[in-house]
Amino acid sequence: MVRFKKWYSSFTVLATVGLGHVLSTKAVEPEDILAPTIGPVVILPHASLAETYNDNVFYLTDENKVDDFVTSISPGVSLQYGQNLLDSNFIGLDYTLTQNWYAENSEISSDNHAVTFAINYQKEGKFKLSGTDSIRLDNTILRGRERSTAFIEGKRLVERSYFNDQYRFDYILSPKTSLYSSLGYDAVDYDEKPHYYYTDVFGGRTPYALYDVSSLQGALGFGWQAFPKVKLYGGGFYGRTSVERNLSNMGVHPDSDFGGGFIEADGDFGEKLTGRIRGGYQTREFDGYANKKNTESHSLPVFQAELEYQFTPKRKGTLTYTREGRVSVQSPDWAYSADLISLNMTQEIGTLDNLFADAQLTYELDDYDTRDRQDQRISANAGLTYHFNSWSRFQATYNFTLYDSNQGNIDYTVNRVILSLSVGY
Repeated sequence: MVRFKKWYSSFTVLATVGLGHVLSTKAVEPEDILAPTIGPVVILPHASLAETYNDNVFYLTDENKVDDFVTSISPGVSLQYGQNLLDSNFIGLDYTLTQNWYAENSEISSDNHAVTFAINYQKEGKFKLSGTDSIRLDNTILRGRERSTAFIEGKRLVERSYFNDQYRFDYILSPKTSLYSSLGYDAVDYDEKPHYYYTDVFGGRTPYALYDVSSLQGALGFGWQAFPKVKLYGGGFYGRTSVERNLSNMGVHPDSDFGGGFIEADGDFGEKLTGRIRGGYQTREFDGYANKKNTESHSLPVFQAELEYQFTPKRKGTLTYTREGRVSVQSPDWAYSADLISLNMTQEIGTLDNLFADAQLTYELDDYDTRDRQDQRISANAGLTYHFNSWSRFQATYNFTLYDSNQGNIDYTVNRVILSLSVGY
């Protein structure tokens, strides 16, 4: 109780100071501080302060849980260039630093960085180019599918970098037909040091690490306005997944090629239902192993859906479902199917357009069909958001996460309560 009072007092002071600063700027136009311009460039500074109670900071089994209070500060700045914003033509760049301080487990306090670039340009009736690039530099604990059955030292940070690049070009042939191409790159790069250890029957320890996995994928296709509000897309894709080890004693695992085809429907499926649905098939073929005598393959149907239903002017729901083939970072000759389904509900409360409630439920199943392994993750969120104005808000959120695997002692549950204050457009 003493620790809670100390945490609550700290949050109250910081939140009051932050809110006081926000309110004090009312003597000046908010745009002068939070959206200044230099020629055609808009500068958008932003920041958030969050206090979190986490009952399992090391993602350990329930009997080994360790709780803590976490303070997070996330300052950042966005730059946006574009004068023709009504046509959604812009170039944007954002940098955000997130610093996490643990009250009692300071050894896992860390800094994390994120950089995002986005571009969108379209010439009406001729073409459209859109793309995003994101880089995340994280220093966090291994959890979920990153865990190993030999994982015995959970209280260590592992540095890793995430890269994601997605570009798409649409060329308009006629009012009803178009051609498009896309290029995507996705990678995770772990630190080159031991992430965990294998222990033998004599008590000896062998260092081991996760693999770096990257995938480059290209696609070509066509679009056809089959119905007034629904456009059909079809095409094929091809890509290659590359693998690199982080320790010299790690085994060499094969790269792989994957490809397939799909068909997609995009648009309004009813008066209140909008979104897109995609279905297809993917095949992955691994390179020959060191003995050059055999290869492995992995094939599966793939599916994506993003549907939004507007129940009332103040309530909407979103359903997303993804089924895809992935490669394991523990042993990259493990290809597995990943099914993820998520349901989100948002409700506006009152008549002032400033108070919202939302809830989200997510279920993920990773099926390593050739290894007789299944991992499941369930996540539930519920929260309230209050907008003081268009550039500041307060959020209170509860989050529950469960991870369950039929192999290894890596199961865990986590409960979090988060209070946060954000400033910025």
